[in-house]
Amino acid sequence: MKFVNENGKKYVLVSSQNQLDELQERISQNNPFADKFKFSEQSLFIGLLESLGISHKDFTKKYYYYDPSRKLHISESEFGYVWISTAGLVAKSKPSTNRALNSCLAQYLVISLLFKKAIEVVKDERVYDIDSYSSGQLNKLSPAIFHNLTFYIEVFCKAYLSLTKVEIPHSHSLTLLYNKTVDAMVNNKHDDSLFQILVLDPLYKFVQHIDEIPGNFKEQFIKYDDNLLDDSVILFDYTGLVEMTSILELSVDFISAYYYEGTKTYYLESDIYKRMMDKAETEEKKKKIREMYPHLAGKKKK
Repeated sequence: MKFVNENGKKYVLVSSQNQLDELQERISQNNPFADKFKFSEQSLFIGLLESLGISHKDFTKKYYYYDPSRKLHISESEFGYVWISTAGLVAKSKPSTNRALNSCLAQYLVISLLFKKAIEVVKDERVYDIDSYSSGQLNKLSPAIFHNLTFYIEVFCKAYLSLTKVEIPHSHSLTLLYNKTVDAMVNNKHDDSLFQILVLDPLYKFVQHIDEIPGNFKEQFIKYDDNLLDDSVILFDYTGLVEMTSILELSVDFISAYYYEGTKTYYLESDIYKRMMDKAETEEKKKKIREMYPHLAGKKKK
């Protein structure tokens, strides 16, 4: 098969009858594959559909076709390519070209689902009955959240370091990675921003807890429950769970925006402390801001 690159994306090109015949042969052999195809002429694509017993008129009602018995999935994108899978319904690509970011986005999906489940369980009043099913769910959710939140913060820090082109330490230590992230934030003048006060600062409390666990604690041992002196539990407080969910949403929104927009993202607009103080209408509100962000109060821009 012949490939073509357009705007940094790779497609399989079908521009002749021979190439169409080759594609038809691949499909008929039932060897699983999934790829993006570019047809140089619409007639070639129509020919493919007809050879598979698919009416082009029927296809254009939805612009996709799926046959579970053949595990055949065909979908025409508005962006000018056709997705063909003989392996059934599968993802068409990775979220981005940055591996560290992909890891972060994947882990966010895991931890966000766990928090969603935890909130759902906590809202059920039967959870307070220790013999109930809901109460039993806490026994599973507590270590799952602790493990996956630890891992999420690790991959979040590594994604930020990757996007700032800082060498990522070959370590699972949250303290090391978090401090490295803070250094990169300051060196890149990303501090005194929404990123700092809404994302990085709130994550410190959890990192600090990890750092204070005795017994030569190892983050990578959490999944094996093999840190003998670790007795960490998750506090299933509804307000706290909602607050942490919000922090995680902001963190993944920031890292995605940073990947696509770079330093133009509003999360990295500087002088956030000054802007908050300027908007504070009373001395009482200014005092509250100073108390909440004392580490920003004395900061001077270079």
